[in-house]
Amino acid sequence: MAVLVLVFVLVFVIIRSTITALRPGLRSIPGPFIARFSCLYRPWKIAKGNAPDFYLALHEQYGPIVRTGPNTVDISDPKAIPILYGISSKFLKSPFYDIFNPSYEDEKMPNMFSVRDPAQHQALRRPVAQKFSMSSIKSFEPLTDECTSIFLAAMAELEGQAVDLGVWLQWYAFDVIGAITFQRRFGFMEDRTDKWGMIRAMEKGLVYAGIVGQIPALHSWLLGNRWVARIMAAQSFFEVADPLRSIVRFTQQCIDEYDRQPEEHRGRPDFLAWLRESDGKGNRGDSTAISLRAVIYFLAKNKSVYDKLQKEIDEADRAGNLSEYITYTECLELPYLQVVIKEAMRCHPGVLFPLERVVPDGGVTLCGARFEAGTIVGINPAVMHHDKTIFGDDAAAFRPERWTESDDEKIKLMDRHLMTFGQGSRTCIGKNLSIMEMGKLIPQIIRRFEIEWASDQPQWCVETFWFAKQHGLICRLRLRER
Repeated sequence: MAVLVLVFVLVFVIIRSTITALRPGLRSIPGPFIARFSCLYRPWKIAKGNAPDFYLALHEQYGPIVRTGPNTVDISDPKAIPILYGISSKFLKSPFYDIFNPSYEDEKMPNMFSVRDPAQHQALRRPVAQKFSMSSIKSFEPLTDECTSIFLAAMAELEGQAVDLGVWLQWYAFDVIGAITFQRRFGFMEDRTDKWGMIRAMEKGLVYAGIVGQIPALHSWLLGNRWVARIMAAQSFFEVADPLRSIVRFTQQCIDEYDRQPEEHRGRPDFLAWLRESDGKGNRGDSTAISLRAVIYFLAKNKSVYDKLQKEIDEADRAGNLSEYITYTECLELPYLQVVIKEAMRCHPGVLFPLERVVPDGGVTLCGARFEAGTIVGINPAVMHHDKTIFGDDAAAFRPERWTESDDEKIKLMDRHLMTFGQGSRTCIGKNLSIMEMGKLIPQIIRRFEIEWASDQPQWCVETFWFAKQHGLICRLRLRER
């Protein structure tokens, strides 16, 4: 009897897999054979941490449209961007994003990034959108400058030593977030350590989300299940990533401290004060750090670009156009700096997974193929940013001059296809904050220090589990005479 049951189950699985593999609209899509039958193909490949190379290789082999799972298709056709991500797009985020809904006291906490319903997204975004405008973000510059002062002092103290700048830039980015949100830094740079293991926990959490998110249904049986989560939190054999616990604890401390202040002393230039006073409802630290690392890395590895940027900054400094702490307005008057930052983020955007969307009712035709409602489709920024028809035959190279030597139409074309901060209505709300931080800190470092590559390895190492996090940005900084 047991044998008959086993045979029956096996036959059922084979039939179901075959039906899935031969689904209308998908059976003609090229891709790895195993991907047609099994949803395990993507997590198996992505678990290596090299998602960008994986997707680039797939498109190199199979063309602009590749089947990467029984119900999943990856697209590299530029014409699909406005269809999938445009302001009026009906394509909603896929269940992959549900993994990023953290739980606190057994309650799910949807956020602007993870929420899939457009109405809910607008409800979350509307109260805070104005505060994330560039005009509002610029009011936080003094708080940013305090963090810059600490960073520069530490680099001067470590002058001549091989320093892991990747770690320091992440500490800097997180402390800026703390300063502008609570007017209180987390203290990463001052203590020179990963406070509460927060960064390590976030890295582990992203590994889990990146892999399990390829089969979102698994999440409800794993850490998405409150009983499993409780058991895992209670046991001491395995470390379970829980960055939310430290963040919530720190946030609650700041809220309690703010609420204890007399009302006449509550006028502060930070997000917490604004949110409390406006009854608004409310992490860009990791992705900003990734972008800062990218700029420093490409400068350290491209001497001619470094020298050209340094010359621009020095000339502006001698002309008296730069303050002691460079302002965002001043950095906009450094045109080569702006294209260096843009090119670094093109070559290494923070997110290098496909931005998955679900085909809406009625289906859609993409790349000449017809997809039924419910099919998951997406574009990977790494693949789009390497498109030679958009960015030129040297699309894989870091070359800021592509933004200065091209005509206006070409520049507009390239700008339209940048996916550094996402696209359309789901563009990252923290975009302006990241841009301001980079525009202020990078020239500040270049003006004060000489930077050279100091690693035994010829290049950095990148691990991608949603965020494309770099390791091994080992540099040596030397003070310059001004």
